[in-house]
Amino acid sequence: MKNKIHMKQYYDLIFITNLPSFYKIKLYNEIALQKKILVIYTGDTAKERNKNFFNGTPNFRYYYLQGNIIKKIYFTIQILLKLNYNHLVLGGWDSLIMWIANFFSSKRKNGVIIESTCYESSTKGLKYIIKQIFLSHTSIAFTCGSPHSRLIKKLKFKGKIIETGGVGLINCQKRPHYIHKNTIKNFLYVGRLVDVKNIEFLIQEFNQFPESNLTIVGEGKLESYLKSISNNNITFLGHINNEELPNIYKTHDVFILPSLSETWGLVVEEALNNGLPVIVSNRVGCHENLIKENYNGFVYAVNDHDMFKKYIKQITKPEIYNRLVYNISNIDFQQQAYKQISSFVNLS
Repeated sequence: MKNKIHMKQYYDLIFITNLPSFYKIKLYNEIALQKKILVIYTGDTAKERNKNFFNGTPNFRYYYLQGNIIKKIYFTIQILLKLNYNHLVLGGWDSLIMWIANFFSSKRKNGVIIESTCYESSTKGLKYIIKQIFLSHTSIAFTCGSPHSRLIKKLKFKGKIIETGGVGLINCQKRPHYIHKNTIKNFLYVGRLVDVKNIEFLIQEFNQFPESNLTIVGEGKLESYLKSISNNNITFLGHINNEELPNIYKTHDVFILPSLSETWGLVVEEALNNGLPVIVSNRVGCHENLIKENYNGFVYAVNDHDMFKKYIKQITKPEIYNRLVYNISNIDFQQQAYKQISSFVNLS
């Protein structure tokens, strides 16, 4: 419902965010079933994202800011001064529009979504001071998980912290059935082919495991290079639509995310939801909240080749693998989604 904004309307929540990613749209749709919301998209670009990333049908009121930065700031101020709303939820602190909105709105109404973690976000020097200034006019911090909450605490945030348990809603599948396997050899990576994802490390490792297969789903600037250093046991599938990904997950045994930095890791949720144990680096933001060591996966120290090899060997043992898969089959993924939705719906 892309409508002109009537300045006398009331909204329970106004969200200001950059782009309409599919997992955010699903979250907003669920919130809109219980609350009257408006989503304002600032129109900031997202590099190296395919069109499928933005798929989704919004069932809520939304508006794209148009024109240059001056026009966008002017319209944002007009909205905040003239609309009647209970809560303003900002999608971060990295853009000028977010700063303008934060200080033109009442502090008691202001909340900010924190997708940065204590792993990669600076809490020293000028950046530390700038973040503290932003937070000084915010009453609620919506943190995705534990490392995100620790970041806010390091910044000495004095408001309310609500841990949402995610960055949006995945295309949730039915609870996976437990299927016993005697052979575990098909590994999977899903994501962009860019430096921060650390796929070269992954390829180096699987070049040493010719008896195992690695499938890489995604596209990006490193695709040609990564193909050039890969052995025959490594297959590149390119871009796969989100709707088709469950079929890919279900034809593999283990999911791997070796990122150097990952503020959350939605693909980890997707993999678990499709019944796959996971191996991720300790720089993947969701690992503290979603992965229980030796229960549904393993977490290794980033770029630690020996530790990585150890977990590959462990997870290919049927007695270990099947225990992990059985545990995953008992996870309530709907409850995880409910936690995110209720974080916003239950605001007083």
